[in-house]
Amino acid sequence: MPARLLRQLATIGVAAATVVGCSRIEPSSDGAAVSTIASDPTTSSSAPATSASTTTSVVEATVPTTLDTTTTVPTAAAGVQVLVPEIVNRYPHDPLAFTQGLEFHDDALIEGVGEYGNSARRIVDPVTGTVTAEVKLPLEQFGNGITVSNDRLVQLTWKAGRAIVADPTTLEATGQFDFDGEGWGICAEADRLVMSDGSSRLTVRDPASFEATGSIDVTYDGQPVSNLNELECVDGVIWANRWLTSEILQIDPSTGAVTAIVDAQSLIPTDQTLGQEDVLNGIAYRASSSTFFVTGKRWNTMYEVRFVPAG
Repeated sequence: MPARLLRQLATIGVAAATVVGCSRIEPSSDGAAVSTIASDPTTSSSAPATSASTTTSVVEATVPTTLDTTTTVPTAAAGVQVLVPEIVNRYPHDPLAFTQGLEFHDDALIEGVGEYGNSARRIVDPVTGTVTAEVKLPLEQFGNGITVSNDRLVQLTWKAGRAIVADPTTLEATGQFDFDGEGWGICAEADRLVMSDGSSRLTVRDPASFEATGSIDVTYDGQPVSNLNELECVDGVIWANRWLTSEILQIDPSTGAVTAIVDAQSLIPTDQTLGQEDVLNGIAYRASSSTFFVTGKRWNTMYEVRFVPAG
């Protein structure tokens, strides 16, 4: 396993970041307060003035303060597989889209886009990158993860405490759910929804009422894994982007244990200039081809990939 990934995961439970204007303290698994990255991409705890051109983003972030960058761990934790993306195809992607979520519905690709003033849900041609339909969110809402459950599109908002329910074909809103806390990523299993809030704990929700029915504490080698972001539920496992990294984690929902780590560093576009917050984000599984579509925030490329063992 690449030493870079192992060093990051070795201190996952004590993640820290320097973020302008905002911080968040949340409890660790033992009840002690630990500092985690404060926001998915913004630095303000409230919506900005109603200007469609106004956006905020992370200015500076650091590695965990306890990370010893000289340490080399030669092997992965027992039972954890190291994967890499095998590229099937490359497609154009809107380089202005602050991608928060991807989801296939009847082979149509739906994308959730974030930032105050720019948030939207859209249908995108996965091959050409053309936006064929789009519905904007109100200026005061920051759109986050999306999923489709029981033929209903659910789109989270980051801090508004609202999950928008929409028709997955027309994208028009049909209702909403209210929830406490932050909304980051979401995915649908057969009879439940799984939602992230940037911490190491995933919340299980009833798809009809959106009421919390349980939780999953995610761990790597017994330590909590924070900054869980976009989620995709596939065949009984959960895949999760980890905010500010190029890692995709495979999680066993029955135990919360990380069972595989995808090192997706190779997918970062080299033909464009990216900001520090323009990281890997967005996972959609297309059942018809048994492939994943992944991209990043403001990336100009979307990849169709399979996850295969590292060579």
